[in-house]
Amino acid sequence: MKRRERSWMYERMVGKSINPEFVKGVDEFIEYVTDHPESSNPNEVRCPCVKCKNKRLWNADTVKIHLYRKGFIPNYYQWMCHGEGFPGALERRFNEYREMVFDAFGHSQDQGHSEQAGVSSEEEPNATAKHFLDLLQASERSLYKGSSLSVLELAARITSLKCEYNFPYRCVDGFASLLSEAIPNNNHMADTLYEVKKIVKGLELSHQKIHACPKGCMLFWKNDAYLSACRVCGSDRYKQTSKGSPVPLNALFYFPITPRLQRLFATKNISEEMRWHSKNPRV
Repeated sequence: MKRRERSWMYERMVGKSINPEFVKGVDEFIEYVTDHPESSNPNEVRCPCVKCKNKRLWNADTVKIHLYRKGFIPNYYQWMCHGEGFPGALERRFNEYREMVFDAFGHSQDQGHSEQAGVSSEEEPNATAKHFLDLLQASERSLYKGSSLSVLELAARITSLKCEYNFPYRCVDGFASLLSEAIPNNNHMADTLYEVKKIVKGLELSHQKIHACPKGCMLFWKNDAYLSACRVCGSDRYKQTSKGSPVPLNALFYFPITPRLQRLFATKNISEEMRWHSKNPRV
C-alpha cells in the first residue's frame, strides 16, 4: 500500500537532522517525475511542498530544497498531480475507470453488465441501473478515435480541477469548448461544465442543502425550517429575484459521512487501508 510504502514522506527529521530515508525518498520522487515529465521543458517540476502545494513549477534542484526544508503536503501518498494513477496504456486507463464505476455501485466485474445493474434485457432499467450503465459506457468510450482518454476520465479530471482550483463556471465552459474545438471533430467531448457534470452524475454522493442565517446565527432546520427570518438577529432568510422568486441568502451544505465511508470501504484500492487500523490497533 502506498501509505505504508511511503511513510518516509512524513518522517523528514530525526532529531535535528534530516532523515536519510527521507533524502533517499526525495531522490526517488525526483527520479520518478524526471521519467514522467509533465511538460516538454525538463527544468519544470511541479513542487509538492507544503508551501507550493503542487501549484508552482521549479527545476528539480529547487524542488529538492523545498522538500528538505518544508516537507510534502499532507496525505500525498499517491503522486496524482505528477501523473501517478493515470498510466499511459489505453486498456489500463479504461480498466481503472471501469473499476471505479463498479466500486461505486458495489458490483462485481464477473457478471454481465445488465445483470450487475439489476436489470434484465427485457425490461427498462431503473434510475440507479441507468446511471450505472451510462457510466460504464462512458468509461469504455474513447474521447475520439485513437485517444488514450475515455469520456469518463476526462469528465472526472475536469471536475476535479474545477474543485481543486475553484475555477468559475464560465472559465470551465470556455476551456471545455476550446478543447472540443482543438481535438478531432468526431469526438465525444462535453463542451460545457453542465454536460461534464451530467457524465459523472451517477458517481455523486448525497448532500443536503440547509438554509442558514446570513450572519451565521442559526440554521433553518427541523423545528425552525418554517421561519422566514432569523429568530436571533431578525435577518431575512430570503431575497427576491427579479422574477419575484425567493432565494436563500445563505446556505450550508451537509455531506453525510455514512455513504462516504461506505464508498471508501467498497473501493478496492482503498478498502485495505480502511481496515488497516483494526489490524494494527496500537499504531
